[in-house]
Amino acid sequence: MLKVAFIGDSFSAYSQDGQEKNHWSYLLSQHFPQHQYINYSTGGRGFDHYRVAMLDAKMKDVDVVLTNETFNERNFSFITGSELFTLEEEVSNNYKTFVLKNTYWYSPHSYKLMYFGDETYKTPKSVEKVILETLRNTAASSRYYLYNTEWWNNVDTLYNFKHIVKLNLLRNPNHAIKNDVTDAYSRLLLAHGIDEARYETQQLQLYLDNDLIISINDDHWSPKANKWVFDNYILPKVVDILSE
Repeated sequence: MLKVAFIGDSFSAYSQDGQEKNHWSYLLSQHFPQHQYINYSTGGRGFDHYRVAMLDAKMKDVDVVLTNETFNERNFSFITGSELFTLEEEVSNNYKTFVLKNTYWYSPHSYKLMYFGDETYKTPKSVEKVILETLRNTAASSRYYLYNTEWWNNVDTLYNFKHIVKLNLLRNPNHAIKNDVTDAYSRLLLAHGIDEARYETQQLQLYLDNDLIISINDDHWSPKANKWVFDNYILPKVVDILSE
């Protein structure tokens, strides 16, 4: 039996709206039920979240890590002084989700500081202003960007897990979909005959018409798309590892 961890953002998260038991990570746990699975992934999280999750996974004696590339400028500050990640949900006898509570999170896409956790641990407004300014400056730092880039490029050699499998799940919406793409999203679209670069609203409607996304306002994968990604992108990357 192996312990397998998922460390990523919303496209690796079981708890993301519309995912759960439709999600490719849960499908993996059912395909190889002899192993134990922990999902640390949370929507919107960046590489600093990944680093804390890597530490927690090491402390839990995880053998295999599946991790997906995320946006560089997302960052957070966590203020809990006890445990790192705590159990969020025991989905099945071999699949659990874990959450890092009491965190302040910032991304330029949100333009504001967000807090996740117990209200009793929140800091005063004056301190929140300092946290926001610190995270905003970090997100804009070229040194932070460079560090994150190099960390991701070397993550599979930095840790002594038995295996770290790096996933490329997302596509750049500004790029045309070509036959030589390697990310899961573009390969999914190409397999369903969607190979033209379009305006975002046109793209989303086309994805929805093909039953590949949750809704016109949510481009996360539908059950149909999750199954395709699992069969054609995830499984080939891990079948040799998890068949042990």
